[in-house]
Amino acid sequence: MATSINGTLLRLADKYYISYGSPEQKKIDASVENIKTNLKSYFGVDLIKIVEFGSYKRDTILPREFDPHSDVDLMLVFNHPNMLLSPGTYRTRLIKFANSKYQRSEVYKDSPTVVLELGHIKYDLVPAYEETYQLSGFNTNTYIPSSDSAWQRTDPTGFNQQLIAANTRSNSNIKKVVRLLKAWNAKVGYPLSSYYLEQLIANIYCLYCTNLQDWFFQAIEQLQIAIFGNATATARIQSLKANADRVKTALTQNNETVALNWLSHILPM
Repeated sequence: MATSINGTLLRLADKYYISYGSPEQKKIDASVENIKTNLKSYFGVDLIKIVEFGSYKRDTILPREFDPHSDVDLMLVFNHPNMLLSPGTYRTRLIKFANSKYQRSEVYKDSPTVVLELGHIKYDLVPAYEETYQLSGFNTNTYIPSSDSAWQRTDPTGFNQQLIAANTRSNSNIKKVVRLLKAWNAKVGYPLSSYYLEQLIANIYCLYCTNLQDWFFQAIEQLQIAIFGNATATARIQSLKANADRVKTALTQNNETVALNWLSHILPM
């Protein structure tokens, strides 16, 4: 019977998790509440609501120790029909807000967001507006900037439901795989965007996977090798697949030491 590294992968997936009640989680939540309070005070009735979305809400954000680019996304829904501002103007106002309320912090524009960095935690402030229309009931479209002069439609929570469904089908393993491969992505210099990587993993199909180890290797196997126009990503994925094959070969030879050594080429241990 082949040696297993399932326990190691479970331990690492837990290590890459910002658990509820942890010091990092408490710090993030306190900062989010502070930012919300200051935003509401600064913008008043012009700001309709603030929506938390992204990897922090999906439980797939990594601790900063393993991903220095980890951030918390806040969508700021403005009263656009009354204001009718361009995306660039909204973001200019957000920069003024951040500079006035957080003078000792780093603030910069990063399309389509304004990034506020507090205590080495990044908060992406995304201006947005909503339009409600009637089609078999009342429905709402949400728009965020695509540039300083144009808007694009988005579904800020739609992927959350897709990921929850995939995680349920995988007996709660898909979110663990997401965290594992996001740790790999950060380790090798971010060849893929975190959101794109999550989308790829959410679509992984495995009929006979029974544990995290099965899902982990299946996800790597199903990753597209060639990323069009991105030679770096292609090379990193090819290297990932080669190292995963070396781990599996060592496992079939019941050599856990060698398997763990090759695993350390994939994941920060």
